[in-house]
Amino acid sequence: MSWVQRDSALFWVYCAALVLGPVLFLAQAFGLVVYGGGPALAALPITALTFLVFGGILFWLDMFRARTRLLAPIVMGFAWGFLVWPGTALWANDRVTRVVTNLGGDEFASNWQAAIAAPIDEEFIKAIGIAVVAVLFRSRLSRPMHGFLIGGAVGLGAQISEDMLYSLQTAVAAPQNPARDVFVVALLRLVTAFTSHWAMSALVGVGIVVLLTRTDRSWVYRVATFVLFYLLAVSMHAIFDAPRAAGPGVLALLLPVVIDLAIFLLSYRWVLAAERKWFRATISQPAAREFGPEPALESLLTHRGRHRARAALRSSFHYTYGQAKQYERDLLTRIAALADESAPAVRYSPPGALWTDQQTVPR
Repeated sequence: MSWVQRDSALFWVYCAALVLGPVLFLAQAFGLVVYGGGPALAALPITALTFLVFGGILFWLDMFRARTRLLAPIVMGFAWGFLVWPGTALWANDRVTRVVTNLGGDEFASNWQAAIAAPIDEEFIKAIGIAVVAVLFRSRLSRPMHGFLIGGAVGLGAQISEDMLYSLQTAVAAPQNPARDVFVVALLRLVTAFTSHWAMSALVGVGIVVLLTRTDRSWVYRVATFVLFYLLAVSMHAIFDAPRAAGPGVLALLLPVVIDLAIFLLSYRWVLAAERKWFRATISQPAAREFGPEPALESLLTHRGRHRARAALRSSFHYTYGQAKQYERDLLTRIAALADESAPAVRYSPPGALWTDQQTVPR
C-alpha cells in the first residue's frame, strides 16, 4: 500500500487538514510569529534534541521492530500532530476555557482551566489524527504496539509544535533577554517531557488499534480497552496540568511526572506482554526454523537475553558490537515478516550466526 491513496476520501480529508491546520494557527498566532520568531530560534537546538530523544525512546520501546512496515503511518501521524494539532488545539482551548470560566468563575478557572480544557480537547484532536491514520493503514495493523507507535508519533508532533509555540510566547513576554528565557523554557520542557504528549497519545493509539483490529474479541472487550487507554491518557494530561501542590519547588515540579510515568509504564507493560506473546507465537512456526531453533530465538524476548547473545557473538565469532547489533536487528525484521502474509519471503542465514546453533546460545 502506497502513501498516496487516491481512491480514499479520508486520505484527501487528511491532506486538506494538513493545509488548513497551519492556516488556522497563523490566523490566531500571526503576531507571535512576527514579533517572537527571531528570539524563538534560540530554542531550536533544544527542540531538535527533544525530537531526537523522544523519537529514540519511542523506537527503543518497540522491542520487536513493529515499526518495520509503519514508516508511512508514523510519518503521517507526526505530520498531523505537528501541522494540524497546534492551530486546532489553540482554537478549541479558547472555547473550552470560556466554558470553564463561565461555569466555575475566574478564580476556579485560573487554577484549573488547563487541567480541564487541555485533556478534553487536545487529546481528542490527537485521537482524531490517530484514528484517521489507523483507518487509512488498517491492513498493516494487528498489534497494540502498532497503535503505540502511531499514537506516539502524533503526540511527538504535537509536543514539538507546542514547544515551538511556548518559545514564541516566551520571546514576546520577555523583552529584556528573550533568547536566554526561550532557551531556559525549552530546556525545562525537555526535562519534563518524559510523560508529555508523545506518551499520552501512545496510549490512545493502543486503544484505537485494539478497537479497529481485534475482530477476534467481542465488541465489549474492544470498546472497554479503547475507553480504558483513552482515559489513562486523559488522566495523565490532567495530572500534568493540574495546579502544583505546596512544597519544595523540585518536588512540586516532578511529582506529576512521577505519577504519570507510573501510569505510562504500567500501560506499556501490558503492550509489551502482548508483543512477547506475539513473538513467541511467531517463532513457534515451522518457518521460523530457518532462523534458528525456538529455544535459541527466545533469547530475543528480553534485553538481558539479547545482551548475552550479542556478547556471545562477539566472543565466539569475533563480531564487533555494531555487527552483532545489526545482525540482531536484521533477524528481528525477518522474524516479523513471518507474521505478515503480504511480506515477500526472505532467506537469511549468514555463516556463523549465533541463533542457528543452539549449543552456543547463552542461557
